[in-house]
Amino acid sequence: MTIPNSPSDTMIPRERVLAALQRKPVDRIPYCEHLVDVQVAVKSLTRPEQLAPVTPLLARMQELMAAAGTRMSGPGTGELMALMGALDYQVSVALGRDNITFWGGASPFQGGGIYLLDPAHPELGASADGILKSRDDVAKMCFRDPKEVVEPAKQFLAGKGDLAACALIFLGIDPCWHSMGFETSCVSCIEDPGLVDAILGPISEWYAAVAEELCKLDFDFIWAADDIAFKTQPLFSPRVYRNVLLPHTRKVAARITKPWIYHSDGNLPPIWDDLTSQGMNAIHPLEAGSMDIAMLKAKYGRRIAFCGGVDLRILEAGIPEETAIETRRLIDTMGPGGGYLLCTSNSVTPYVRPENLTAMLATLREYGCYPLHGERTSVA
Repeated sequence: MTIPNSPSDTMIPRERVLAALQRKPVDRIPYCEHLVDVQVAVKSLTRPEQLAPVTPLLARMQELMAAAGTRMSGPGTGELMALMGALDYQVSVALGRDNITFWGGASPFQGGGIYLLDPAHPELGASADGILKSRDDVAKMCFRDPKEVVEPAKQFLAGKGDLAACALIFLGIDPCWHSMGFETSCVSCIEDPGLVDAILGPISEWYAAVAEELCKLDFDFIWAADDIAFKTQPLFSPRVYRNVLLPHTRKVAARITKPWIYHSDGNLPPIWDDLTSQGMNAIHPLEAGSMDIAMLKAKYGRRIAFCGGVDLRILEAGIPEETAIETRRLIDTMGPGGGYLLCTSNSVTPYVRPENLTAMLATLREYGCYPLHGERTSVA
């Protein structure tokens, strides 16, 4: 079962997403997901006419990705980005997703990595220790030319159709603490903030330059990430966040001239005022169990939109009935008054059960049209 656009839709996906981000009236709650595992999506598609445009694109993209490895620049990148855009478009149309996502602006370093990690332990992935431990290591940061992002982005945008195209970047904190290693980063924030400045400063400056270039193109919004919180609290104290980290990320935020969504897992209220002072339109992904989202909606819903919240634990290990209940709960809690974009509480990971993805989207289609159940009037 798949969920095509309904004949009752009165907005195209781009209009719907942009209106929701600006807390304006929409015909239905958008499904806006920054990352969808293609294999999970394909397994949720059952009709041959839905798979026909997806299968050859997926096969060719896998060939190019195998050749590129972790590189997001160099020979073949343009074709890869165009294919990723076309594949993202076809999958999104089949699922009823309202957006596609360009990842080509996420990697600041030459060689295509988002982080500078210990090469002796590639099996650890992003959990490997960072290599930037001292001022002598600053020279190891070799950045791509920000303009290298432009041509692949244009290739990607060629396939956007009526969908809302977004570009994913970072504000800089996440690449910084990964590249320093978590312990080194935390200790340095207290004992040697100048070292953090020497590393985070150039990283954020690179993302600021990339944000400026991307905002000149036909992207509809920006998705800016930085994982800065555990489930129980931020990774850094409010004082460290305000005095050491925020001055750098503000430089990136200032160069974002499109609507934008901010991503961080975890519990954000302890730094909420400083965080949201950067001017984002929405907060993502509302990690399940980390925050009182009903409180956030009631307290801040007139000033900022929200994106996410469907419990990934249910999507990965639950059953469709549980998924439907969880999705309906999110619609009922976050949907009234608008300013809500539904998606998972992180992304559609490879572990999401296809039948649960289908149940989430079916529930959104059934209950997510305005006026919502129990509302007497449409969004105001």
